[in-house]
Amino acid sequence: MCNFNESKVIEHVTAYKRILTAIKKEYEDLINHVKRSGTDAKLAQRKLKAAIAQPTSLMYCQRRAVELQERIAIIRRDTAERQAAGTAELQRIEENRKDKQPSAQQTTSDTDTCHPIGQIPGLTFEESVNPAALANYLEVLEKKRADLLDLRKNHYVPVQVKADLDCKVTAALHRRDELVMENDQLHLRLQQLQCVNDAIASWKREEDGPLLEYLSGKLKHIAEMKVSDAVDHSTAGYEDDDPSKINESELVVDSIERFIDLFENGEYEAAAFHAAKSPYGVLKNMATMEKFKAITVYDGEVPPLLLFFQAIMNSVQDEHQLPAKDLSVESVRCALQHNFVELVTHWVTQRRLAYSEALGDVICDHGDKKLRVTDTCLALAQIVYSACGIHRKAALTMCRRGLTFGAIEYIHQNKDFTDDDCMLVLRGCPSLALLQALTQEYKGRRPILSVCYACLTLLNSDLEDLALELLEEINSGRPGSLQKTITEDARCSAKDWYEVANLCFQKNHHQLSQEINGILQYAMCFSPSKDDKLMDHVFM
Repeated sequence: MCNFNESKVIEHVTAYKRILTAIKKEYEDLINHVKRSGTDAKLAQRKLKAAIAQPTSLMYCQRRAVELQERIAIIRRDTAERQAAGTAELQRIEENRKDKQPSAQQTTSDTDTCHPIGQIPGLTFEESVNPAALANYLEVLEKKRADLLDLRKNHYVPVQVKADLDCKVTAALHRRDELVMENDQLHLRLQQLQCVNDAIASWKREEDGPLLEYLSGKLKHIAEMKVSDAVDHSTAGYEDDDPSKINESELVVDSIERFIDLFENGEYEAAAFHAAKSPYGVLKNMATMEKFKAITVYDGEVPPLLLFFQAIMNSVQDEHQLPAKDLSVESVRCALQHNFVELVTHWVTQRRLAYSEALGDVICDHGDKKLRVTDTCLALAQIVYSACGIHRKAALTMCRRGLTFGAIEYIHQNKDFTDDDCMLVLRGCPSLALLQALTQEYKGRRPILSVCYACLTLLNSDLEDLALELLEEINSGRPGSLQKTITEDARCSAKDWYEVANLCFQKNHHQLSQEINGILQYAMCFSPSKDDKLMDHVFM
């Protein structure tokens, strides 16, 4: 429209047509130059963002490359072992086939006088035809036969003996039931006589009327007494006479002595199993763990300390039998030190441990040291933290696994999350995607963090670049995005945004600082208030 009006003016003023045409051309060139400069500035900003994000992308690619190289090495090693095992198995099969082929001399011998034999189990083919080896093997078999006969004679009895014992036990149980019933009746009789005796003694002290009248009410109550009442009143005096009761202290002492004998004899696996099954869990403690931990010389690949922890976890049947928290932490630390990650996974998923924040920290620390199992350790730590109610660390483990939106959903579901908790998660896993998710609406819900609060906190820390990157991203987005972000921020005042603008100016982001100050000045002119809060309706 402007160009059309200028053309009409030039046509009417013929004397200055050349000058006006030149002015119009310079004006159009200036406008085009300004547009090109704006386009070039946006392109330069995008290139700068890509250059800033390149080190982070390179770090993740290098980490992924290390993981893949370790997996390739493991696959190659397993393949080589399987090929070697397969080659050895094929050679063994070929040798067995050659040994089983009869020689020419055996096939031509007289079948009436020679009886060929096959390979004897436990002997090679050469030993099967060697008289001396056969004689030695015969002695071994005879010794085994004698041992089996002795075992049968001393450790086993005929079935009839078991049937006779069952009959005797049944008869003894019947007899015991009869005696129990008779004992209960006698207890009832004793209780009734004691009540009568007490009533007569009370009548003598009071001397209130005839004895029969005084006892009439008492006798009615005594006649209504049952066996259960008598047993309840007399149980305390007869508990020690019950042969089915076992002295608990003696049982504990016997268990401890048995454990000491097994431990001193070097039977660590049996000692560990005995400790796990000890009565009342008297041996499932840190003192017993220290005894196993002190062992440095042992047979086998699994250390005695890990055998002790395995026995304890296998003895857990429900949540009431879980080991103590400190014992759970030590068991996981021991298993991870020996690279038994699968064992820890079984313990955590099957709820064989007492969850605690320290337990989750131990698993996370191991994942930081071993990149090959980092994702597995973070997943296990997330289970532990969630069960303990340590929501900030649970969300942090999800972010470290790359589950950013899953962490945002988790934060929205837990109302106990504070702004400080969110900033802790952001400091533990700093990324622009996480910061944007925390400061934007999610499924119609209000943002978790205020942009001003998040940027102000980050600008006063070592993550200032992340805050500046967020503000630049908002400013370079749709027209009016920064203005909308500032005016709709109901949680922070204009004073806070002025502080953000000053910090941006100190970080050499002058244009961004000017943009924020201009928006604030315009907003404050239209909506001045005592508390400097920006009103949402100013730019609507």
